[in-house]
Amino acid sequence: MLNESPKKPKKPKDYSNPTKWELFWRVQGECWRRMVTPYLMYLFMSLLLLSVQAIVQDKNTVIEIVLGCLCIAGGAFYNGHLCYHYGILHYDAYLTGMVHRRNASLGIKSGGDHRPEREYSPWKGFYIGFLVGIPVIIMGIIAGSVEGVLGGYAKYALMMFAGWAIVPITWFGTRPEGGLVVSPYFSILMILLPILVSGIFYNVGAMVEKRKKEGEEARDEAVAAAGKKKK
Repeated sequence: MLNESPKKPKKPKDYSNPTKWELFWRVQGECWRRMVTPYLMYLFMSLLLLSVQAIVQDKNTVIEIVLGCLCIAGGAFYNGHLCYHYGILHYDAYLTGMVHRRNASLGIKSGGDHRPEREYSPWKGFYIGFLVGIPVIIMGIIAGSVEGVLGGYAKYALMMFAGWAIVPITWFGTRPEGGLVVSPYFSILMILLPILVSGIFYNVGAMVEKRKKEGEEARDEAVAAAGKKKK
């Protein structure tokens, strides 16, 4: 006979009180998740950058550099825009966490849907930018340290997946016998771009949201005070 007894609903998992290790790994997952879209923006602008470089190569170096800088700046713009909104979202999560912890200190259960790994921390924006640059670090080290076929593949991969980091190096020229004048190691320095852009705009977004919330709270208090006076 079929078991017709109703299934017991699954108890929702409480995400609001992770252990230290759980919180650590969840923060890693959150930051890696947030780095994907900025990385894709840099990748898209890198492909556009390579197209521009192929069109104007050996025709006008000044135009090549100017258009290349515009493409890189486009990637940085999208990076900043995204991290600005990440800062807003994370600051809202931080305020929710403050309420959750205050209620917990008073013995009030406020539900387990809060995700503390999504709370704002000033370093998270810089860390997200660092994660965007990890492919540059890996391929830059290989391209700079390995000669021959493997080094050539690393340079090609760096050009395709992180052109924004290596193309500026090519503007310094190539050696007569082949190879770049500037070592591919220097492409690693370009990760400072996403690190600074991500960190600055992430914190700016959080501070804008903080001032917005403080302004809303001040207006609510003013309205409440005006209501008391009328009574």
